[in-house]
Amino acid sequence: MRKTSKTKKIAVYTLLILFTIACIFPLLWLILSSFKTQEELFVNVWGLPKVFTLQNYIDAVTIGNVGIYFKNSVINGFLTVIITLTLGVMASYGITRLKWKLSGKVLGLFVLGMMIPTYGSIIPLYSMFIKMHILNHRISVIIPLVVFGLPMAIFILTGFFSSLPDELEEAAVIDGCSVIGSFWRIILPLVKPGTVTVAVITFINAWNDLLFSQIFLTDKSMMPLPIGLLEYNGMYSTNYVGMIAAVVITVIPVIIVYSLLHKKIIDGMIAGAVKG
Repeated sequence: MRKTSKTKKIAVYTLLILFTIACIFPLLWLILSSFKTQEELFVNVWGLPKVFTLQNYIDAVTIGNVGIYFKNSVINGFLTVIITLTLGVMASYGITRLKWKLSGKVLGLFVLGMMIPTYGSIIPLYSMFIKMHILNHRISVIIPLVVFGLPMAIFILTGFFSSLPDELEEAAVIDGCSVIGSFWRIILPLVKPGTVTVAVITFINAWNDLLFSQIFLTDKSMMPLPIGLLEYNGMYSTNYVGMIAAVVITVIPVIIVYSLLHKKIIDGMIAGAVKG
């Protein structure tokens, strides 16, 4: 029995190590390749760069305008997170904590929004944005990002709000606290894991957005990073090392955010699913 258990552990750890290497190797290859020259990338594909150079990153910022695209991605992500969290928290609180007959049906409508395909909404959104005269404006990207992120946010947050005992608010009211006061001082701090989970997932989705930005924006000064990467594809040649440097600049912020908050994200998702 002991030999079989050790064999199973060795097999499991071996598979985990191989899976970790498979996940980390592409990122390491990207980082190392971003320090190579165009010629060295084709001659020495898998090896270390002979001379580490930052010229690719300098060209990405100065020639490729990655700084402008980076700023746009940060602004889009920040505004999307703020609006989605604000609406999601208020809607989840109203559905779960305020007693009214249609709360369950309203929650079902919000959750139903998770089933709407993104590509199926492009034509209606484009038609509405033309009539509203907001095409090629930042809001034309933020609105669909918020709309498609809100059902997931409400689905997660309602699990946290519904798990809190009613006695908390009753005690706050007895102490002279209003509904809004009990929400800000008592209820909202208790659902912090859920808000962090929603914030990170919403930010990553907004950061990686390509579809809405490519369709609703035409001004290059408004483009985010995923669109900016397409600028490295020329008609006759492609600056691969410059593109790789831009890709590294694109993925590093997401990796940092997820690495710092991954425990809270996993705990929040598990807790929200169990409590919901």
